[in-house]
Amino acid sequence: MKLLGKNEVEGRIDKTTAKYREYVIKKAAIVKIVVFLSMIVIGAAVSLMIPLRPTESITERRTLSKFPTFTFESFWSGEYFTAIDTWFSDTFPGRDNLIVCSEALENMYGIQTNSIHGEVIVGDDIPDVDLTEYDLTINAGAVEDLEDSETETAREILSDQTYISDYSYDSASISASDVGMEVEDTDGTTAAKAGESLGSIFVVEDSAYNYYTFLQSESDRYANIVNNLANTLDGKAKVYDMIVPTSIDITLDDATRNSISSSNQKKAILYMFSKMNNKVGKCYIYDLLREHRNEYIYFRTDHHWTSLGAYYAYGAFMTQIGKSPASLDSFTRLDCGNFVGSFYTQTRATSLYGSPDNFVAYVPPSTNKMQFVNSDNVLTNYNIVTDVTGWNITSKYSAFIGGDNSYSTITNPNINDGSSILVIKESFGNALVPYLTENFQNVYVIDYRYYQGTVSELVDQYNIGTVLFINNVTATSTSARINDLANVCQ
Repeated sequence: MKLLGKNEVEGRIDKTTAKYREYVIKKAAIVKIVVFLSMIVIGAAVSLMIPLRPTESITERRTLSKFPTFTFESFWSGEYFTAIDTWFSDTFPGRDNLIVCSEALENMYGIQTNSIHGEVIVGDDIPDVDLTEYDLTINAGAVEDLEDSETETAREILSDQTYISDYSYDSASISASDVGMEVEDTDGTTAAKAGESLGSIFVVEDSAYNYYTFLQSESDRYANIVNNLANTLDGKAKVYDMIVPTSIDITLDDATRNSISSSNQKKAILYMFSKMNNKVGKCYIYDLLREHRNEYIYFRTDHHWTSLGAYYAYGAFMTQIGKSPASLDSFTRLDCGNFVGSFYTQTRATSLYGSPDNFVAYVPPSTNKMQFVNSDNVLTNYNIVTDVTGWNITSKYSAFIGGDNSYSTITNPNINDGSSILVIKESFGNALVPYLTENFQNVYVIDYRYYQGTVSELVDQYNIGTVLFINNVTATSTSARINDLANVCQ
């Protein structure tokens, strides 16, 4: 047997190695082709499964395209096939999950800082006001119709400007799921948290907040509208105003709040109250909500307050007008599960979607029946508080009084004293209205963005004795909202 030389051995090894490498490459290519074709076949099969196609998008908060109806006209023009193409792409199975995955990848780019995308308008300087010029704690007419003993009690409670929450509220009744993340006051040495500003929304960790821009001209218009209505209704109904701060000034930690540019809401609210005359009852709740900032009083993924936050405001208002607030324990607690709201739908921040809010509502003990005028201008029977457990995860705030309807009415069958209140509100008022049911025989509600009549007409028609404006502070600097409010307060 002939022995091979060193060079011959190395040559044969090289040929064997080359053949093996070629074999591996061919196998890998075949595997890639099979995987690629399988993905196409599986994707095509899934896309053809009509039952898997969604009809609405949770992340985009909209109804998706529908399969077009066949007509000869659309067929010959080509519109029919274009509509099919739109439907096919718009309703692809797993659409929302794919969007979330895409946004998660985008959020991994680079280092997150307090950067701004879009424009945050610089607000006007807020004038200083002399708090001795008006009285926030005992407003003219707030307790004038009470018996002497009741008046004295109300005045004692109202003497605390912060309206501390001694409203027969048992804090032990709030479960752990109702408690939000802790917020600490800082001494100026604690570092601010890194976040991202997306237009007018500031996102930090698993929470988001609305920037607030004070505009003096609009705030003055707001105060004038309230004043004018109080003057018009003088002798008929007592007018009250509640301006609700938003979470950026209440639950965002102080260090982070001080690191971003947003108008001072407390100073703005006090300024607007200073512009209102003594015929207006000013329901000041800013300090009260700050006292409860460690509780779950605002949603993290939505711009509204929670049922608990609204309850504290309800208690302050009832105390101000000399009535006893109903205990929260007397309401039926309704846990409707996970909720992601407007902050998520506007920003698509995956940190919000991945850490949803817990949506809890409270059903009034006396009645859960109400009526509202629907989009067809028909009075419709509905629930004051609806169980929205199975609803779209982004729509659950509509659990309160059926959402934003132009006109709603509630009658408490257990009260026969003729008491009535008219609530003039935007969406922040929705969560507070259910509580008012326990203190008035009749509760009338108008959303001034949609209502076509006037407040004066309603007050005269139903002999309403109390009128409450309730607006979040942002609405008081929004020109479109002020215009809407002016229309109903003529």
